[in-house]
Amino acid sequence: MNEWKNWAKLSTCTPEKIIFPKSLEELKCIVKENNATTTPIKVVGHGNSYNTIFHTEGTLVSLKEFNHVHDINTQTNTITFDAGLSIQELVNVCKSNNLGVTNLGTNMFDNIAGACATGHHGSGINYGILSSFIESFDLLLPSGQILTITKDDWLYDALGVHLGAMGIITKITLSLEKQFKLKQEVFPISLQAFQDSLPNLLASNDHVKLIWAPHTNDYQCWIANRTNEPNDSAWSHWKSKMLDGLFINNIIHGCLLYSSRINPANVRKINRWLSSYFLKGKTQTVGWGDEIFHIPHLLKQDAVEYSIDLNNTVPFLQDLNNLIESQSFNVQFPIEVRFVKKDNFWLSPAYQADQCYIGTKSHCLPLLKTPYQAYFKAVNKLVETYAGRPHWAKQHYFSKEYLTNAFPKWKDFWILQSLFDPNQLFMNDWLTSIAYTPTPTEQQSFKTHYLTNEILQAH
Repeated sequence: MNEWKNWAKLSTCTPEKIIFPKSLEELKCIVKENNATTTPIKVVGHGNSYNTIFHTEGTLVSLKEFNHVHDINTQTNTITFDAGLSIQELVNVCKSNNLGVTNLGTNMFDNIAGACATGHHGSGINYGILSSFIESFDLLLPSGQILTITKDDWLYDALGVHLGAMGIITKITLSLEKQFKLKQEVFPISLQAFQDSLPNLLASNDHVKLIWAPHTNDYQCWIANRTNEPNDSAWSHWKSKMLDGLFINNIIHGCLLYSSRINPANVRKINRWLSSYFLKGKTQTVGWGDEIFHIPHLLKQDAVEYSIDLNNTVPFLQDLNNLIESQSFNVQFPIEVRFVKKDNFWLSPAYQADQCYIGTKSHCLPLLKTPYQAYFKAVNKLVETYAGRPHWAKQHYFSKEYLTNAFPKWKDFWILQSLFDPNQLFMNDWLTSIAYTPTPTEQQSFKTHYLTNEILQAH
């Protein structure tokens, strides 16, 4: 039996076959064959999605071996590569050419194309989601033809976050910057002080995060700014990544969580200890950008993350705390808060509004079953009262009706999907559960107003 598990080992796909193409021609043949037989097809990169967005009963295409770098231009600070390239591979290539990726999240094992497809982000109100750094991309349609889409094209906004529902992104040109160093500073802060200083924090720092230990009033402000100061010692970076990050926050944290088998409320004691170790002190570190962005992830986990209007950051956190304590949820460390610049991607969580992103997780360890789904669903309901939007690579529990209201271009996206993929090759149960079903009249109207002859011929 063919089987593919996601990174967290929580989601298992059993397709009819799994294919590892190495060239564009192979990809074209696969897509044309599946289109002719109307066999479903989905693409998976490095399997970092927490949900079942990549599942299919037909053909699962892994892009792990489709990762060639076509061009890296140190004059324009751009790189062009095949869609299977991982973030770690991208970072390595950039470093060897004295270039850096402008903004990243905390892990390095994502596939870049998949991360863009699901709205991956870093933090900093002057920086958009990862898709915002795309200069152009090629989309392989079910017909086997390719559309090249640039920032000048309206399809750029339509497909910058595409959920894998339209076709296969085959090539991306990404904007970079010269390799840079960041000075990271962390310090404890009260929620009230954070609220009072938030406008200034966002305006005066490149990157800002807030870390909270649930079941405590302990918050840490994390800021990072470009600097020319010398890098800290190798020992300092080793301590940060290996001792604090890998050993304490992963291995020791994971071992401690097993005590929750005896008493689930032990999670609260664990959080207090982790908070005293990580959140109470004031430190600063200087290193290369990717080193500062990256945090080691060893423990498998499930997660939800939502964007809400920036102005509601602190009220939401207060309501979330009330929810956690009133319903006696035992919530694991940490809850993370980031800030992201608005964009125009139709399905972006930051569509046309600067956003606060709030993520909470539950670690999933061998022989330790934690009943966290009720908590996730309760958070989802709270998010609805704030008109929030989901991070597409993580869990969510929104209805079609809610999503239609949350995303102004929701119907247009699914009309376009139905036109680009009339045989619904790239759909699956997860996508169908949220998709809007357009009428023939809506399809015809969309064709008339949006689609050029070149696009119509391609699809």
